[in-house]
Amino acid sequence: MPIESYMDLSDLFRSDKIRAAFSLRLFNNKNPGDRGRLSTLVGLDSNHVVKPKQVHSAEIKFVDIPGEIQATDALISKSNSVVLSIQVADCIPLFLADPLNGIIGLVHAGWRGVEKRIIPDTVNKMVRKGGSRDGIIAFMGPSIRQCCFEIGPDVSKKFPIDCLINGNGDRSFLDLQRVATNQLIHSQILAKNILSSEECTKCNPDKYFSYRRSGEKAGRMISVIGLT
Repeated sequence: MPIESYMDLSDLFRSDKIRAAFSLRLFNNKNPGDRGRLSTLVGLDSNHVVKPKQVHSAEIKFVDIPGEIQATDALISKSNSVVLSIQVADCIPLFLADPLNGIIGLVHAGWRGVEKRIIPDTVNKMVRKGGSRDGIIAFMGPSIRQCCFEIGPDVSKKFPIDCLINGNGDRSFLDLQRVATNQLIHSQILAKNILSSEECTKCNPDKYFSYRRSGEKAGRMISVIGLT
């Protein structure tokens, strides 16, 4: 498989015990086993995948066995017997890892989940499970950026004004990455440990799927992270 079909993110977490990846459009995610296939490309076990049913909730699950999980949008684990996975097509895939304490997290962070504070709640749960705020590294993968994330007043009123710019009429453009970054900082994650892709999924049709661009027919990118 060509390297252009996925991004190996493992080096971002500064430890040979953490492996992570994000699939691109060329990965052609169409089969049930594709999360496992992506996992093997970065040295993780394809039989260890945890697959949540994502519903734009604030539900967080701590997991230590593979399999399907109902109605969940964030996963946490300390086990090297699981590979955390999610799918996105504009929402932020937020990878979290504390290499020293051996704990990882993966968050499907769309505007609904972010507004419900799924990010700080996940960080807090990682800390309760033995993680360290100054040891957690966060990476926001490719997602829709403010240039393309137009929202109506019913949504914009839920977010800080400094994360919005004016659009047409009563519409606005939301910087969801800035909201997420602020939540991480307020959760006492060190600024130097907050990393982000600058690429917009809607602006790059050759590289990424986008729900805003293609609607219901949009494909999905896979995110995986695991401990070795």
